[in-house]
Amino acid sequence: MKDNEKFYDLERKIRSLPEPDYDKSFTKDTQDIIHGNLLQFASSYFKKKKRIAIMSKISLGLVSVAAFVLFALLTIPINGDGPSSLDPNEQGQQSKNHNTIDENKVDNDKDAINENKPDKLTETILYENTEYGFTFALPKSWEGYQIVSDTWEGIDQQQSEIIENGQILLIRHPEWTKEKPRQDIPIMIFTLNQWSSLEKGEFHIGAAPIGPAMLGQNNKYVFALPARYNFALLEGYIEVESILENNPLQSKNGEKDTSNN
Repeated sequence: MKDNEKFYDLERKIRSLPEPDYDKSFTKDTQDIIHGNLLQFASSYFKKKKRIAIMSKISLGLVSVAAFVLFALLTIPINGDGPSSLDPNEQGQQSKNHNTIDENKVDNDKDAINENKPDKLTETILYENTEYGFTFALPKSWEGYQIVSDTWEGIDQQQSEIIENGQILLIRHPEWTKEKPRQDIPIMIFTLNQWSSLEKGEFHIGAAPIGPAMLGQNNKYVFALPARYNFALLEGYIEVESILENNPLQSKNGEKDTSNN
């Protein structure tokens, strides 16, 4: 009853207000503004209502997923026969079995590896010089090599005369030809006295400012590599450099006595 009285009282107050002049107050612009406000309010209202509906669906979906996960956790049985339930003694036994090595198999594998592993000795051939007492290891590709003999001359520093000489042995590649020469491996032969004189500067060999490089020596001879032996950069010079890097010359006691030279 009280609510109705309030409503009627409000209605009387509204009716007591002066009646507006519709011709002046409600112009076309005013009507457009009112219409626009009504449309904006309606659009905002429906968007809000739609957003609330979407959020309700998302919330419902999340609740369903959570309920399913909880149900799965509670209903899936725990397997008591898994590896974690093994008796400690059984676990120890399994560990021992896993670490067991078949020694026979290991030996067989080693034999197979040794059979497949190339023998380095079969990859090289050996040139042996019994006259001066040395050997020289060559790659297998040099099989069929030739030994060519040449001489070196030692020139006096003061009078420019030849005062010493000796032999040079050239190890020549089997594919060497006059039309297409390859790099030789030269080995100079010095007596111990000749090498001592050369080191003292009593004579020099060739025009190179540096002397021969020692490859090895025995109790009678010194074996050396000529300076600038590969100056011409013939085919195969890189291979020769690689051969010399592996110390291929091994000296023995010489049999030829040229100590008077």
